Order: sequence, then C-alpha cells, then structure tokens
Amino acid sequence: MTGSDPKWLDEKNKYSKNKIDDSNSEIRYRDWDTLKYWFRGVEKFTPWVNNIFFITYGHIPEWLNTQSKNLKIIRHDEYIPKEYLPTFNSNVIEIYMNKIQGLSEYFVYFNDDMFIVNNLRKDDFFQNGKVKDALIFNSVSAKKDNNIIEHTILNNMEVLSRHFDKKSYIKNNILKVFNYKYGKLNLKSLLLLPWKYFTGIENPHMPIPFLKETFDTVWEYEEDIFIQMSNNRFRTKEDYSQWVFRYWQLLEGRFIPKSLKRCGYYDLKNDNSKFLNDVIKKKYDMICINDSDKSIQFEKVKNDLITTFERILPEKSSFEK
Repeated sequence: MTGSDPKWLDEKNKYSKNKIDDSNSEIRYRDWDTLKYWFRGVEKFTPWVNNIFFITYGHIPEWLNTQSKNLKIIRHDEYIPKEYLPTFNSNVIEIYMNKIQGLSEYFVYFNDDMFIVNNLRKDDFFQNGKVKDALIFNSVSAKKDNNIIEHTILNNMEVLSRHFDKKSYIKNNILKVFNYKYGKLNLKSLLLLPWKYFTGIENPHMPIPFLKETFDTVWEYEEDIFIQMSNNRFRTKEDYSQWVFRYWQLLEGRFIPKSLKRCGYYDLKNDNSKFLNDVIKKKYDMICINDSDKSIQFEKVKNDLITTFERILPEKSSFEK
C-alpha cells in the first residue's frame, strides 16, 4: 500500500535522489496484503492485549476498522518532532516510541513482518515487572553488500560500552548469561568470553518486549546522538536502532531468561512449502517473514501466503470492517 501511494512516492523520491543503499530498495515497500492476519493473530492468540498502537506515515488499510476501541492510529507527526519529518528511516521511527501518548509502561514491539500464529500468554513477554528475553553474546561481522545493519549494531554496542562493563556484568549475572533455556546458543557466549569488550548481542527476529522506562533512561543519557541521527531521512551507517534499548534492558539485568525456540524466521523464496507447512502445523508460536529477494514471483508467493494464513486464521477480527 505504501509503495503505491503517489504522494508518498513523491516525497520519498524528493529526499532519495542520491540514495543508493538497500534501505531505499523498492522491495522494502511492497505490500503482501498480510497485515490483517497480524490483527487476527493478536485477537485470537493473545486476547489479553489491551491496546494496539498502529504506527503509520498516514496510510490506513481500507479494511481496517479505525473505530475499534482497542486500536490507536499513531501518525509519525504525532510523536516524532516535525523538523525530522518526513522520515523514511525505520530507526528514527522506532527510537521515539516512548514519546507516544498513552503507550503502556509494558509494551511489545512488532515489525510488520512478524506474526502470532499460536497461543501466547502475557508472562511469555513479562514477568514480575521484568521483560522475558535472552542474553546471548554474538559478534558483529562485515558483509560484502555493504549492509548498514552491521554498522548500526556496532554503533549500538559503542553506546553500551560507555555504560556497562562486560566483566562485571558477567560476574553479577552469570545465570542470565549462561542459561539452560538458551540451549546450544550458550556456546556463542562461551566462545566470546575472552574478549574484554562486548562484541555484540544476538538479535532474534521476533517481537521484543520493552519497558518504556528503558527508552526514557537511554534518551536521558544519549539524547545528543539520537537527535543527530534524527536528521537521517533514510537509514545510514551512522544510525542507532531500537535494539540499543533492548541491549540496555539486558545489561541492566532487568530480564528473565527465555528460550528463543518459539519463534521461526524465514526468508521468502519461490518455493516456501516447508515454511508454509510449519505455519499450518504451528511449529512456532511466532514467525518472522523476511522479504529480501528481488527475483521472487511476487503474485504467486503472495497468494501462497494468504492461502496459508486463511487456513489458520479464517475468521475476521474486530479490527476489520
């Protein structure tokens, strides 16, 4: 829907004349017509959810019931300072989330490629005033395609290194660094122990539970860098991302370890039979569907996706007209 809006395209093209990296690729904006299944999944599998804050440039799907009492439509200009708009930078859109009026102290952040496909409880995300998450060390690595995500991760880690000491953290949180719920992923943390500084943290492609207080705290310490990056209309190597707030929660120790085995990650391709079968059999409770292949037979794959979602979520939600 976004990618076909003439007004939005005019604004995007106005600011992207010299933009050549993957953050401006057209496949980042194509519409798979699957958003309604996100709403269906939330209503069916997480009935305990109070409110949904739908962040948008201004685009509203024609099928969306905007009168739903549990739905809050949040436009960019309602929480991001106007001097940084319009923005096509997802990092900027995300770092200001704590500025959204009425947002709960406890909230779960979803990208539009993440779906709930099985029953989940509130304590799958929060417990005893803490988030449920996994602290697993990782390393930042370079990619041949000049991917800016790795640079962003390194920028995030630089922030954390200014405020946390790796040796002290491990000493005080040994059972959160090494936990049976992480399974084989513990090996990553073990192998990275010799490094004096944080080399990176595992970033699972799954919905992230946040404490709004964490955003407020990091903003208080690092406001200057966030204000500076807010001028970046598109993602750049100088950006920071919402992962920095997740890392902060982890390194404050304000989390309860959980397994990452309940979320499946898939890259779309022309043959998605295994992935679609996993969804039907509910192998995972949450899934992330990544669209990154320009050669995909778009209409065929979209039809396969919709057909599969209809099998597990055939009933309209109250968020649909």
